[in-house]
Amino acid sequence: MSEKKIGIGVIGCGTISDVYLTNITQHYRNLDLIAVADMFPEKAKMTQEKYNVPKACTVEELLADEKIQIVLNLTIPAAHYDVNMQILNAGKHLYCEKPLTLKFEDAVKVVETAKEKGLMAVSAPDTFLGAGAQTCRVLMEEGKIGEPIGFTANMTCPGHELWHPAPGFYYKKGGGPMFDMGPYYITTLVALLGPIRKISCFAIKGRPVRNVLGMQQESEVPTHYTAIVEFVCGAVGNVNMSFDVWNSELPCMEIYGSEGSISVPDPNMFGGQVKFCDGKKLEGIVGAVTEPHPAKIIAMMTNQKSCITEQEPLFASDPDPRGNMRGLGVSDMAQALLDGRKSRLSSEISLHVVEALNAFETAAETNTVYEMKTTCQKPEMMGQDWDLWEVR
Repeated sequence: MSEKKIGIGVIGCGTISDVYLTNITQHYRNLDLIAVADMFPEKAKMTQEKYNVPKACTVEELLADEKIQIVLNLTIPAAHYDVNMQILNAGKHLYCEKPLTLKFEDAVKVVETAKEKGLMAVSAPDTFLGAGAQTCRVLMEEGKIGEPIGFTANMTCPGHELWHPAPGFYYKKGGGPMFDMGPYYITTLVALLGPIRKISCFAIKGRPVRNVLGMQQESEVPTHYTAIVEFVCGAVGNVNMSFDVWNSELPCMEIYGSEGSISVPDPNMFGGQVKFCDGKKLEGIVGAVTEPHPAKIIAMMTNQKSCITEQEPLFASDPDPRGNMRGLGVSDMAQALLDGRKSRLSSEISLHVVEALNAFETAAETNTVYEMKTTCQKPEMMGQDWDLWEVR
């Protein structure tokens, strides 16, 4: 990979900034961190000192810096739209923490503005660029599971108030399990299956009042979603997002095909074990049984595990499945600028995901099936045998 660098500015020095700034300053060789800014100047100053950043400044000063080409927006979701528009109107490429905006119509404006100005505007998550999801993508592109038929995607937990240092936000507008964790799952599904066609959903406030830092807080948003989603490719599956489940053995994600299935690792992470079940192999084993019933069903049940194999990752992966490579999408955007290509994360994908997140709400509130207005292409794949942290 080229040792040339792209100047980066970061707006927002909250909790999520630590992992981004650590990776930008220590791992992504094509990124040059120029400045940080925050609405609280003391936070920007502390961040500057912690990461040895050349400059801590105001947002206006950061956007005026000619050395900065990409601005990373790490503000709270409620501020994403306004800050995104500031960035684009300053002539900078935009990489926003998820989601791109809270409202679908605002996301449309951001994408249209970027196109008018010839700029890139995308949002996290970038976890689908990691070895976990990319290994699944290769299996699917090679036809190992045949035609996609169905899937399941599940994020269940008892709620962020049990562990998060500032959990109140998660129960206010713009929070909840769908807007907080949904982007990881929906983006990964879109990367593997392509665009969504229709969404139906039920959503409730499982525990309407939450114990947040010792205080009772009423949730402004649903905390338990169950949805059915149809993709343009024909696959139909279920999505469960919940802050109301104390324990579950549901898989994070599985993709089912006409000739096999894939166990997809946690979409919130970049790596993890990928398992492939070879349906054709199982079919051959059962088909070879000549004894009468119930011999065939016994053969099927006892041989399923022998048809499951753990897949080698497509490229180097952090041995820790919880390894956090956030910033991979920023590095890919920078490399796109250096190489004169499009970034793998596109405005169309980010917009499609924002529409989908809002569609779950709309479908639940109106008791109707929502038909998607936007579409997108599956992102370009990463390469084989790349080094850890490398982008080409």
